[in-house]
Amino acid sequence: MSEEHVFLNEGNVYVSNTKVMLHGTTYATANITSVSKRFTPASKGCAILLTVFGGFVVFAALGSFKPSEAGASLMFVVIAAAILGVGILWLRSLKPTFHVILASAAAERQGLSSKDETLINRVTVAINDAITHRG
Repeated sequence: MSEEHVFLNEGNVYVSNTKVMLHGTTYATANITSVSKRFTPASKGCAILLTVFGGFVVFAALGSFKPSEAGASLMFVVIAAAILGVGILWLRSLKPTFHVILASAAAERQGLSSKDETLINRVTVAINDAITHRG
């Protein structure tokens, strides 16, 4: 029997020519026929609604600005701008979720999910190398 060759050992991820362990689940490398990367886009609905609402409130605040009530009008503009700013920051912070998909003769299975695309790329390359190495 040949010696085990480790391709990746990082946190909860271990990939060798004999086994793949992803967050506590072990798969035999011999049963994996292929590996791929997929992604699920981030859900942006609420962030878009908040941004659009903030934009409308900013225009309403600017449209109702009264020099005679400068303090209250200015406060309304500042609050509206804050709502718009939070919506924009929320939109910019949303990231897709990336998945490692393991295929066997029986089915495809999602093995690992992460917002870190570089981790998913490293795991996918390591599993491909392990499949190639086993022959």
